[in-house]
Order: sequence, then structure tokens, then C-alpha cells
Amino acid sequence: MLQFTIIPNNIIGAKDQAEMAVNSGCQWIDIDPTDVDTDTLKQIIEICKKAGVILVYKHHDQLLQEHRVHGIELSENDCDPVKLRESLGGHPIIGIIFTPDFDPIKAKRADVDYIIIDSRNNSDLNVIDSITQARRAMTETNTSFPIVITGIENIDKLQSFIIAGASGFNIDFTSLKGPDYKASLSTYISFCNNISK
Repeated sequence: MLQFTIIPNNIIGAKDQAEMAVNSGCQWIDIDPTDVDTDTLKQIIEICKKAGVILVYKHHDQLLQEHRVHGIELSENDCDPVKLRESLGGHPIIGIIFTPDFDPIKAKRADVDYIIIDSRNNSDLNVIDSITQARRAMTETNTSFPIVITGIENIDKLQSFIIAGASGFNIDFTSLKGPDYKASLSTYISFCNNISK
């Protein structure tokens, strides 16, 4: 699984990033809906809708409900995933950020779809340790959730995270090598597609 997070920048705009991701074969796009203006957000929603690509919001559960996108990623400072699931039923995909006090039982009650481990400002060993902690907690509670690693800076890091137990990755523009950003994204997509075969 490869998720692509749209982060507006001066090199490639948000709408162009969405088109690049879709045209490269990416099937999952994330965005913080407050990072872009309303018109751009509508364009991105339409691009994903036409291509049949999953669109997930970071935070902002009210906008999730208003725009009826596919899902949401929640940090510990966002709304309670259990209450959100009770409110919206089975509709949204829900991802939650892994923290040291991760509660797999609560995550199961919320019917969480995946957990997220952020590799930014973390050594590879710390990321692998977090994967190990998450897997241990799941084993002890007889639960199971895919683990997605975000903040990937280099494709060379992926293999060690897979061996540790990661199921997928979330990259953004800073993960890509220019000037051919589309080709760089395609390399990530090919790598992740080969994992799942």
C-alpha cells in the first residue's frame, strides 16, 4: 500500500500533485483540507472521484462528514475514533497515529482500519522499535491492524520497515527526487506493488 500526501509547495501545486499521483497509478491520496483553498480542494475531490482513488483527510472530522470523502487520519488531539465510528457507522476509513499508550482494544472498538507510525525526526531503529511495540500490543490483545509508516525520506528505508512488520507507506513531495517527480513517485508505487504480490 502506498499513500501520497499532498503538501502545497512552490514547485508543484496541490492540484498538480493530485493529478501526478493519479496519473502515476497511486490509489490513495491524503490531504489536510485546510492546507488549500476551497476551489482547489473541490478540484482534488473531483480528480480522485473520477479516477476512483481513495481520498483521506488529515484531522477535521467535520469536513469529512460535510464532503463525504473516504476517510480520515486522527491524531491523539483529534476527535475520539470510537465516537466518530458510532456517529458515522462503517462509512469512513479511519487511521490513527501510533503513540506509546496505543490501546488496541479501543482501536478495535472503533473499527480502526490502520495505524500510522511517523518516521520524521526518528532514527530507523526508533521506527522499528515502534513497529515492534505496536505488533506486540496487538499480539497480546489478539488484534490486528495494518501499520503504515509516514514521513518516508528515502526509498532505501522501506525494506527494513517491511521486515519489521510495516504493511504500507505514506510519502509526500519531499520524498521524491526531482526533476522528474512523477518517475520518482512511480518507483515508490512499483516497489509497494511488488510487496503485495
